[in-house]
Amino acid sequence: MPVVDSHAHIWGEGFLPRAFFRRAAERWAAKSDERTPDMILPRLLAGVEDQNGDDFVENMNRAGVDRSFIMMIDVGEPVFGEEPPVSIDQQIEFYGALQKRHKGRLHCHVSVDFRRSNYLEALKRGVRDHGLAGIGELTPDGFAADGESVRPMFKLAAELGVPVQIHTRAGVWTDFAGADYSEKNPVHPIHVARLAKEIPDLKIVLCHAGFPHWWQVAAEAVADLPNCVLDVSNWNEQLESDPGNLIARLATWRSLVGSERILFASDQASGKRFTGDRSDLGRWVAFFRDLPANAEKWGYRFRAEEAEQMLGANALSFYNLS
Repeated sequence: MPVVDSHAHIWGEGFLPRAFFRRAAERWAAKSDERTPDMILPRLLAGVEDQNGDDFVENMNRAGVDRSFIMMIDVGEPVFGEEPPVSIDQQIEFYGALQKRHKGRLHCHVSVDFRRSNYLEALKRGVRDHGLAGIGELTPDGFAADGESVRPMFKLAAELGVPVQIHTRAGVWTDFAGADYSEKNPVHPIHVARLAKEIPDLKIVLCHAGFPHWWQVAAEAVADLPNCVLDVSNWNEQLESDPGNLIARLATWRSLVGSERILFASDQASGKRFTGDRSDLGRWVAFFRDLPANAEKWGYRFRAEEAEQMLGANALSFYNLS
């Protein structure tokens, strides 16, 4: 059974504006009087670049991953007040070419901010002209998934018959922790559940399965909504510190939505800062491959068939891929 990473990112040179990493650069610079944010920014930006996906696929090979779903993000002027050097149209073309270069290995998605005047046409081009596999990753920032402003996007996805991937962890962009854990937070899973009820033909992936605060409500909210699945990206951040907690979470999700609606995912990023020896993707794959034995150590039971479902079969079925 193939291993499918349902959530990953590849960026070419100039895909992210400097403002995207500005906060991270300021934090690093504050640690030394000899450094400034402008000294650090170029290194942060260059560290995530992969011009043709070759390095990323090599990282997949090392980890034992057969296919990866690659998320596009639009972090230009509508979000960070600054456009990246490479336009959104050029980025869409890049992902189309990337998918062709690594046919059967990379399944790329398209994402365009709804505040752009031509965003629906750009999304259509990505899916229809370039054969991109889905729409996402959508990160609710200034809008909620069930808001009227983004409804046309989701209706379009349903018409095109492609899934959408929606961010459901408390933090957004480079603010990973988040502060508001209430339903007022636009990335709260409850908004995705409401959307799923309103458009039952829309297939939705709840990215990050509510990591780390909303892990239970993410599953509870969509338990009776078969058009929704959970992707477990970011939960690999607890692989070293609390594996027993991961097993307990998986068992709870299984009891609420079934093992057939859980997708293996990593949020693996491209570039030398995150691949190669810096990647823990191989250990994350091994954790799921060995799930029956791992679970038994903590008093839980998982069948080998369930591990295989989550590692790849579920994603292929949800995306209608063979």
